[in-house]
Amino acid sequence: MKTLHYIMDPQCGWCYAAAPLIDALTELTAVDIKLHGGGLFSGANKRQLSADFHQQIITMDKKITGLTGQVFSPTYYSQVLEDKQRVVDSDTPIAALLAAQSLGVDPVLMLHQMQITQFVEGRSQSDISNLTAIVSELAVDSAAFLNAFTLFNGEKTAQHINNSRNMLHLVGGNGFPTLAFEHADGAFTKLDHGSYYGQPKQWVAYVARVLKTID
Repeated sequence: MKTLHYIMDPQCGWCYAAAPLIDALTELTAVDIKLHGGGLFSGANKRQLSADFHQQIITMDKKITGLTGQVFSPTYYSQVLEDKQRVVDSDTPIAALLAAQSLGVDPVLMLHQMQITQFVEGRSQSDISNLTAIVSELAVDSAAFLNAFTLFNGEKTAQHINNSRNMLHLVGGNGFPTLAFEHADGAFTKLDHGSYYGQPKQWVAYVARVLKTID
């Protein structure tokens, strides 16, 4: 089993763009995906949707859809992106990922459900009630999740984000998403996922070739 480090952020549109590529890796049973939440909008980087930022997101979303076919629904635009009071926040969804994982939920599955909840269903993944609804759909007790969320939210999440950013530097990444295989000797091979957006079959074949070079 080879560890694939997936350094991402739940709020990152390009990580949503990569979701079909991550899903496709389930064909490769020798791959163990380890999630690292990088905190794109964490701490001092949390921000409200200014007019310029709003337009940047729309432009990026259109590019992502053109490359990958990933859907950003009208409900997302009207309920999430048009909410002028909304603070774009990575800490809350990352804490939810950590809490869900501690309760036995596959973090990749949780991440993808969070992305769908926001970008398709138009329910913010910074809203704890939406996150609780997701874990309930994944057969996790709501009270247990909220207790775990309280435990991870704050210092534990901040430490996780710091570790993730250190990992990003270690593997030679410069943004989200970054994917890298870890070798037995501690070295890393960073994957060229950007060349395979919208091409899951070619992506799996590429990763399989890379796997043969990993010790």
